[in-house]
This record gives sequence, structure tokens and C-alpha cells, in this order.
Amino acid sequence: MALEKLLTYNTQVVAVVDQQWGDTGKGKVVDMFAEWADVVARGTGGSNAGHTLVFDDKEIILHLLNVGAVYDKITILGNGMVINLPALVEEIGGLAEYGINCDKLRISRDAHVVMPYHIGRDQANNQSLKNGGIGSTGRGIGPCYADKIARKGIMIRDLYDRDILHKKIRKGMFLDAATENGLKYVLEGTQLLVRSPSQITREVDVMMAHLEPLGERIKPYVTDTVKELHAHLREGKKILLEGAQGLLLSIEFGTYPYVTSSDPSLNGTAAGVGLSARDVDLALGVVKFPFMTRVGGGPFPTELAGKAGEEYCQEENRAKENELSRYNIKFTKEGDKIKYDFRDQKILELVNSEDELTQAIGIRLAAGEFGASTGRPRRIGWTDAMAARYAQMINGRDVKLILTKADCLAGIEEFKLCCGYAHPSFGMWIEFSRDSNFLRKVEPEYTKFHGYGDLSEVQKFKDLPGSLQSAINLFERYAQGKVVAVSNGPKKEQVIFRR
Repeated sequence: MALEKLLTYNTQVVAVVDQQWGDTGKGKVVDMFAEWADVVARGTGGSNAGHTLVFDDKEIILHLLNVGAVYDKITILGNGMVINLPALVEEIGGLAEYGINCDKLRISRDAHVVMPYHIGRDQANNQSLKNGGIGSTGRGIGPCYADKIARKGIMIRDLYDRDILHKKIRKGMFLDAATENGLKYVLEGTQLLVRSPSQITREVDVMMAHLEPLGERIKPYVTDTVKELHAHLREGKKILLEGAQGLLLSIEFGTYPYVTSSDPSLNGTAAGVGLSARDVDLALGVVKFPFMTRVGGGPFPTELAGKAGEEYCQEENRAKENELSRYNIKFTKEGDKIKYDFRDQKILELVNSEDELTQAIGIRLAAGEFGASTGRPRRIGWTDAMAARYAQMINGRDVKLILTKADCLAGIEEFKLCCGYAHPSFGMWIEFSRDSNFLRKVEPEYTKFHGYGDLSEVQKFKDLPGSLQSAINLFERYAQGKVVAVSNGPKKEQVIFRR
């Protein structure tokens, strides 16, 4: 029996979650197990997520749909999601161009709708990284979840009741408390603008006209996904839960306020589709190793170049093309896609630079670490075993770990693993904390390892370079989790399972 099948032997529900700040390669891991599944379900976040898949040698980036759609599986967008309707319709159409239909798509009638005014508020208030800003994707996710919690959100099912939809749009767009002499105010970005009753009616009508055709387009897919998923559970169907974002970005457990607006923990991933975490037979936690990344603002103890690295990624025009041009690395452009040789000798020289900021640029280029949703450069640091242990504690000690991206550092001369922190007030070996102010003060304690070469032809764990095996063994000890697989390339077949 293949080793990957041993993992799923006698299991019905498998969940894939991220143990870091997102962008760990969950898309590939979910892709690895998609053919095993009958149902693939996602229940958190919205189009702020970006999963990159390699399918029939084509690179497909999904933001709302999960990998189930690519494999003609029952594909569930759960009750915990927030859905941008134009983006979803565009994504369905994009897959059709590859010859992939979405006939088995199921959209929860209880999921919430990201409205245009949510996007406007998000871009005005949260997208900037300046002055300690969060640096959201600007996709309207946070304001949509805020309206959900404030009990004035628009649900998918509301699209099919004109009276309810009309009332909810008025409530969402206009501030009921800001009424004077028959006038109301609409919040556009950070400004309050006066609207007369007739203007309000016209603007609500425009929004209704925007939503109605989109609602009709997705209507064949809308259903009670919780009820359907539990029916699949009773029938013995194999269910794969696809996580979004990462545990350290959780609104409940992440480095608040530098977090996303949903809970990407194992509990949140299950609840977002109407299941309990106790229904999960196998939880797989994805960890980028031996480096990790973060997008947007917030503390990052192991970040290369520290504050300078964070500030560099906050600057304007810090995109892939900019960095390639700066170091005279050859690339081509096909539409909005940029192609270059990840193994270019100039990139390897950057990877081995003694200057941390330069080394971060090299690792970012070697691993293609730019946001799938935004194109922003990801901040680079060494893998943090303290953060991984915290994630293991929250998601559960039975979570099996899959390490990704190790192949990207082929040719590196030395790498590090963070196994503790020093704090000016509390001394050595301080554990991870979600307190952002606390994390900004700690200094990582590293263990250094010799570098390694190409991993693409390695087939067994015991044949991995000795330094990498030693680092993985030490990581397991501090993270208190078992590593069951190591990725050694971008394709789903490129993975080394460990006995």
C-alpha cells in the first residue's frame, strides 16, 4: 500500500490546515488528497485566499472555489465563508476555459455576500501597511464579517427575497443613526456623505440591479450545505476539508490585531462547513520549512533583517518584476504572468548573501514568494518551532505535519531553525504568544545547519541530506508534532512520505 494511502486508511474525514501565517502550500497538499475524496469542502475566508495548483502542467490559482471543482468532486463553499459574487462567477467561467465544469458545486445559502461597499471600506481603512497598518487584501472580507457579527449582513439566501434584500442593502449602506431632517449619511471609505431619501432609493436600486443577475447565475448551486454534508457523512462518503489562511492569522488565536477575520484553526475549519472538529479523523498541518513567510503587517520574530525587512515589503513597487529587474535576472512576461528561472545563479548568490535583507530577496525569488491574491512580496524568515508548537497546541497534538518548500533552498550554504526566544524582561526560552507587542520584543534563539543541494530526485526520507534530517528531527522535538511528509517539488507527486 502506498504510504499516502496508509495515512488515509480507515479514515472518512481529512482536514488540511495551515500551522503558520498562511501561504504554506496548502493548495498542493489538498491537491494530493483530492482524488481520495468524494467531497471537498471549505468553510472560512473569502477571495482573500489564494491556492495555487498545478493541474495537467497548467498553473491554476483559486480564490473561492476549492480544488474539488478541478477534480469533478462535490465542491462545497460552506456557511462560514464570505463570497464575492462577481469573483465567484468569474472563477467558474475561468475553469470552464480549461474544460472544467462546476456541476457539482454547492454554495451554502447561509454564507455571507461581500458587497461593493465592503470592498470600498476595506480599501480605504485596512489595505495600507503604513503607520502600522494591517495590510489587508482589500477584498472586503473584514467589513463583510463585521456586518455579519453586527447582524446586518446579507446572506446568499437573501438574494432570492427582494423585500429582505432591499431592507438589508439600505441597512448595510446607510447609517440608520445618522439621520437629520430626513437626510441620512452613507459611509464611503472614511467619509460620511449626505444622501436624500430619493438618492438612497436610487442607490439601493442600483445595488439591487447589480446583485440580481449574479444571484440568478449561482442559483443552481445554492443549497443547505450543512444538511447535505451530514448526509454525505452518514452515507460514508470521504470528505476533505480545505483550510484557508493560517492558524497564526486566526481572529481567535492569531497575533491580534494583525489577523484575518475568520478562524482558520481546525475548529474553525470544521465549524465553517457545519461539522465538529471531533468529526475529523486525520488532521494534516502544513508547515513551510526551513523558512517561513508572512504577508501584511504584524510581528514576525524570525524575519530576516527584522524591521528593515518588514519596511522593505511595505514600500511601493515591491513586486516580482521590480526585484528581478533590480538584480538583472532574466524574465519574460505573458499577460500578467512573469516567468523566470528559480535556479538562476544570480538568485542563488542572493540566497547565500551575508546581508539578511538581500538574502530575504533571494529566498523570495527562489521560492516565488509573492501573494497569490495580491502579488505583494511575502516577508521572509526562518521556520519558528515555537510558533509551530503553539499551533500544534491549538489545533491538537494529533495533527500530522507536512513540510513544504524545502526544495526551494537547494544550494543554500547554511540555514537556521528557531528553537526559542530571549526576552529583555523574561529571559530565555519564552514560548510563543499572540500578543503582538510581546513578540516584537523577543529575539529568536537559533540552531544552525549546513545547507543542502537538489532534492528533486530524493524518494525516501532516509535519503534526504543529513543536515535537513537533523533539522526536521529537532523541529519535531520543539514543535511537539510528527512530520509525516516532506515536499520536494511543486507537483503533487513530488512528496516524500515518511514511514
